[in-house]
Amino acid sequence: MAKLIFEYAEILDANGSAISPAAEYIRNITVEGTEVTLEPSTVAVEDNREINESFTGRIMIRSTDTNFKQVNSAGATDGILTSDYVSTDGTLPTEAKLKLVGKTGSHTLTTGKVYIMGHNSYENGRLETVLMAQAAEVSNLNAMVVS
Repeated sequence: MAKLIFEYAEILDANGSAISPAAEYIRNITVEGTEVTLEPSTVAVEDNREINESFTGRIMIRSTDTNFKQVNSAGATDGILTSDYVSTDGTLPTEAKLKLVGKTGSHTLTTGKVYIMGHNSYENGRLETVLMAQAAEVSNLNAMVVS
């Protein structure tokens, strides 16, 4: 079984394509700030039995970077929180997917279509960019895709 060790994150458009031709990535993801969950929502049926009605896939990441990085990890580009795909103030951003790319021997995780929420955090004694994406789907295979 592979451990979940992520090299970088990427915001994809609603179709799963890169949002820019320059392939901007979110690097320097903190290990202690990464949360990945896939929770079932159960419903009671006959004789007090339960079945999974739907699933909620959630990814929350913290990065010490405030700007996207190019594929070679050089050259600061656009601010992460100024992206059209991230909401910082409760307005609806452009629908997207959040992808965590695993290191060799690990897995890559991608949410279903979501609205990505983001903010800056200073809780750990440093500036961190926090992104959260949560997708609710009938099938657990659509809420969080593992590859």
